[in-house]
Amino acid sequence: MLSDPAAVVGYACLLVVCVTAVWRYARKASLPPGPPRSLWRGNENQLPWVEPWKVYAEWSKNFGSLIYLYAYGRDVLIVNGAREAEAMLDDRGLIYARRPTWSMVALTGRQDNIAFMDYNERQRKSRAIMQAALNPRSQRQWGPVLEEETLKLIQHLLGSPDEYRLHMKRYLATFINRYTYGTEINDAHMKLADELSAHTQQALRPGRWIVDSISFLFKRWAREAKTKFRKFTSVPYFETRVSVVNGTANESMVAETLKDILSGNSRFDEDALISAASSIYTAATDTTTAVLLSFLLLITVHQDVQAQAYAEIARVVGTSRLPGLADQAALPYVNAVMKEVHRFNPVTPMIPRSPIQDDLYEGQRIPRDTWAMFNIWAMTHDPAIYADPHIFRPERHLDKAPPKDPRDFAFGFGKRLCPGMNLANAQIFLFMSQLLAVFHIRPPLGADGHDAPPPLDYTSTFVRSVLSPLSSHPVLRGEPPLLTLRVQLPETVRVPTRPARERHRAAARVRCDLLTWSQDVAGDDQKRREGREPNADTRCMYISATIIQHARASVRLRFRFRSPTEKRREEA
Repeated sequence: MLSDPAAVVGYACLLVVCVTAVWRYARKASLPPGPPRSLWRGNENQLPWVEPWKVYAEWSKNFGSLIYLYAYGRDVLIVNGAREAEAMLDDRGLIYARRPTWSMVALTGRQDNIAFMDYNERQRKSRAIMQAALNPRSQRQWGPVLEEETLKLIQHLLGSPDEYRLHMKRYLATFINRYTYGTEINDAHMKLADELSAHTQQALRPGRWIVDSISFLFKRWAREAKTKFRKFTSVPYFETRVSVVNGTANESMVAETLKDILSGNSRFDEDALISAASSIYTAATDTTTAVLLSFLLLITVHQDVQAQAYAEIARVVGTSRLPGLADQAALPYVNAVMKEVHRFNPVTPMIPRSPIQDDLYEGQRIPRDTWAMFNIWAMTHDPAIYADPHIFRPERHLDKAPPKDPRDFAFGFGKRLCPGMNLANAQIFLFMSQLLAVFHIRPPLGADGHDAPPPLDYTSTFVRSVLSPLSSHPVLRGEPPLLTLRVQLPETVRVPTRPARERHRAAARVRCDLLTWSQDVAGDDQKRREGREPNADTRCMYISATIIQHARASVRLRFRFRSPTEKRREEA
């Protein structure tokens, strides 16, 4: 019977099935628990594609904080608990310092980015450059630039609040480019950055295990992404390098570090510097933009939080100037709002790691090269840490015994803790406090003419941002009467309290007289070209929106919004 080839093949297949079943059973006995899986496909059919972090957090009620999955030939570990994450990533940091092997990341060239780079000498050097450039001691270099660019953002928002997304992206990109390379960012580089971000989001979206398994099908798409990434990292760096060699470079992180490298006074090399510079840009724009958009959405919905934050700013800082970095310690409620934004919507809801060796945690075996996905969203929504976790409540961080700072989760753990954490906190604080000082952010109007708060919807991408399209987003509606009260002008411009419309007209007359602005301002010219005569209301709205933009030429000595650079020049 065994001489029959068909029988031999049949017995061989049966033997393979039996051995596989025994191996998987013995292996399963020591692995963390998880949902039942089929013999051949594992848990492939059970993988969630929409907001997987919420699904995994729900699974932990049945399986515990550690959940094992097997899909597309990979071991996958979901870590939902903060205690387990800290034990693995902090106490055993070296074992879990590596990122998983991500075929799509390598194909698109992103393995040169510090966020995806393997834990090796180049990664450690690049990280050291970033830490030296972005730590609190370096704030004297990047602090004035940040305050100046934040002021420009407020100016642009006053002029065209409906385009807040564009203004925010340009604000973050310009600041990072100025500090990193010493130059203003141009439209072509911003467009390239946007395209690169879209490529990265596609390559890293949850459920990409199957794509990694058949990555050869995506080589053409990945090759295009890789070309863009190389251009994005090399062009600004080598432009700065030429300026350094010619002695014409502006002060910047790259220029100062490169001078030390070229003179032989640095332990770093240019490859590490290129990686560090490009990593600063991508990390500081994508994730920070997502945090700021989440903040706008949340305070649009929670008007009471916005009112309380503004009341604290008005009481502590006053209305004669905008809040600065030096005011942060004196604004506990604003800081609590910032913490709660990070807690309610951690913009990187899951972070991937991969152990470099087999590990044993509380009797449960974690195989080498497992995709260990740490569920940050589950940790910031753990009711054992944060009471009523699905409610946006900044006051929880002001209790006598406050819960754990959610930024300890949001910025990562151990050997891969975000090196730009201090800079990100400064950016977010300045944006939040200055925006609240100038604007009342209100939702768009519904069909019935009343405020229609937008839904709290977010994307299911690697960087979790606000889902709603632009037309459904919170609208920055800074009414001129409100701006008159919140943007402090000289006392001679202040008008008595009266109904909003009358106060509006009075402010227009007083401002126009004081600033000697006649009806030939640009807005009035446009209206005359259209055959319409501008009225006081329209003129006041125009002045409210453009007064900061005209401050340098028209009211330099009167207006209080002066950038740090301008202040230093005037004092000199």
